[in-house]
Amino acid sequence: MEDVILVSTIMDYLKKGMKVALCEVVHKEGSAPRDVGAKMVVGEDGFKVGTIGGGSFESELVSDALKAIAEGKSKLVKYSFTGKPVEGAKDTGLMCGGVLWVFIDVFMPTQRALVIGLGNVGRPLSYILKLMGFEVHALDTDKEAEKIARDLGLSSIFVGAIEEIATRIRETVGRGDHVFVVYGDVHADYVFVKESLKTEASTIWLLGSRRKVTEFVRKLILEGFSSEDIVKRLRAPIGIDIGADTPEEVAISIAAELVVLRRGANVKSLNIVPQLVAELQRSNT
Repeated sequence: MEDVILVSTIMDYLKKGMKVALCEVVHKEGSAPRDVGAKMVVGEDGFKVGTIGGGSFESELVSDALKAIAEGKSKLVKYSFTGKPVEGAKDTGLMCGGVLWVFIDVFMPTQRALVIGLGNVGRPLSYILKLMGFEVHALDTDKEAEKIARDLGLSSIFVGAIEEIATRIRETVGRGDHVFVVYGDVHADYVFVKESLKTEASTIWLLGSRRKVTEFVRKLILEGFSSEDIVKRLRAPIGIDIGADTPEEVAISIAAELVVLRRGANVKSLNIVPQLVAELQRSNT
C-alpha cells in the first residue's frame, strides 16, 4: 500500500481528534510474513489500513497497537514465528521460522481547550494551557475579550450573547476537547455546563463554590442527564488544593489538576531534602 494512503489515514484521525498508530517492521531475522518497511495503520477505534502479515499475528499486533494507543506511548514489540520460545518475543503461534521487530508509533492529536470567560481566572488559565501545548479557543460575552485573546495568542475568540455561546459550544466542541467554564455568572455557567455535557467533550471543568456545584449537579440530574456521565466528565469545584488565593494561583491549581488527570499521577511533593538530612544524621550517629 502506498505510504500516501497511510499518511492520509493518520491525518484524518488526528483531524477528528482521535489517536492512531503506525505499525512498521523495523527488523527481521529469518523467515517472517513481511519484510522491513512493511506498514499498517491502526486507529483507536480498531479500524486498520494496510497489512503486516494477516491472520493471528496481525490480530495480536492490532491488539498491541490498541494498548499502546490507550497508554499514549509508542513501543517496540518483538514477535516470534519459530514455534518455540524466543527471549523477549511474543509467540504468534505461526511457524515461518523467523522473528520480527515491529515499532508501534502512536500519534496523538493536538488537544483543544475551550475557555469560557476571559476574566480574572480565564486569562491566566488560557495562557498556562497554551504553554502546556493546548490549542486554546476562548468564548466570552465581552468585546474586550477579543483584545485579550489576541494578546495571549489564542487560536480563536468568539464573542456573543449567552445563547450564542451555547450554540457555539454545541457546534464546535468535539471529541476529546476540554471545556473550562470560568465565566462567573451562575445562570450562564449552568447553561454552558449543560450544553457542554451534550457534546463529546472529554471533560467539563466548572469554577465555583461547593454550594454552586451541588445545585448544578442536582438540576442536571433532574433534567435527565446521566449520573454516570456527570461523574465521569464534570469536574467541580476545580483545582488542586494548594492554598491558592489569587486568580493566577487558582489558574495554576486548575492546570495542576489537569496534569494529574492526564498523567494518572498521585499528588505528592517531590521534595526529598528532609529524608536525605534524616538519613545523613542517622549515618553520622
